[in-house]
Amino acid sequence: MDNQIRMGGFNILPPGVKNLLIINILLYLATVIFRQTGLVDLDQWLGLHYFAASDFHFWQFITYMFMHANLSHIFFNMFALWMFGAAVENYWGTKRFLIYYFITGIGAALVHYLVTYLQIHPMLALLNQFLDSPSIDTYRYLAENAKDARFHDMLVNNLQVLQQNPGTLNEVVTITANAKADYLNSFNIIGASGAVYGVLLAFGMLFPNDYIYLYFMLPIKAKWFVIIYGVIELVTGLSTSDGVAHFAHLGGMLFGIVVILLWRRNERNHNGWIMPEKEKTFRLRRKKDKYYVSTESGRPLSDEEYNAKRLEEKKETDRILDKISKGGYESLSSEEKDFLFRQSQK
Repeated sequence: MDNQIRMGGFNILPPGVKNLLIINILLYLATVIFRQTGLVDLDQWLGLHYFAASDFHFWQFITYMFMHANLSHIFFNMFALWMFGAAVENYWGTKRFLIYYFITGIGAALVHYLVTYLQIHPMLALLNQFLDSPSIDTYRYLAENAKDARFHDMLVNNLQVLQQNPGTLNEVVTITANAKADYLNSFNIIGASGAVYGVLLAFGMLFPNDYIYLYFMLPIKAKWFVIIYGVIELVTGLSTSDGVAHFAHLGGMLFGIVVILLWRRNERNHNGWIMPEKEKTFRLRRKKDKYYVSTESGRPLSDEEYNAKRLEEKKETDRILDKISKGGYESLSSEEKDFLFRQSQK
């Protein structure tokens, strides 16, 4: 098979991508409407909070992928989802595509959690040290060693009050505990970017030599496009604090690599189940000779038998492609989809 995507009989807007687009757009509109009316802040309810925060709920691992901050945020995420996701879903099928999408989205959240933990652990350790053993000395140590600018003014002012009036210690403990709770709740990520970067990674691995046109003019192979984007996210995440979850993007790509490699290693078909051994034909190499062995019979195939088998497979592939061109990919039976997928892996 060559490296060009043939969209002719394939769905330009397959069901998985279409439904993801619809849900994202509806929730974005609901967020804007509720925000303007003051009814409820969906970002706070459905965005992903830090696991130790009081605002964290388990469903946020899924719902955060459907929330977006503004029009440009949702537009570029949905455009990338359609642009790369349609090809990936047509290649894999809807079930496998959606499984992959949510795994990479959850994986992005887990990587973001890890990075956030490493970033805030020193500050939390200082706060907990004071809250576990409240005293003027432990609060002074907290104020002198805290590096987070958000706490600076509060710590300095409270330390002065505490030194002048030690009887306010209990009040300072309450203020500090509330400040810690607000601090934990302040970490909240929204957006489909982690899962979208996973889809981009899948596109690059499935169609590495296909061309993507930057700004609709500059051609670049998909594999290089993915690598460049990954490097940009890594460098940006390490060098800036722009409020963007760059490591969540990298997390989506990382989990995408792991999932795809596991699927390839286990020879999984487009529905995500292991391909039956009796349906496989593989090649064994012994020194300079080549032996073709069918697992159906367990015996080596002669050159004539092998060539006849390949010709039969080619005829069946042509028949299926003709059927796709007439009725689309969804017109295929599950057996025909399995056959087409196995042929694409040879």
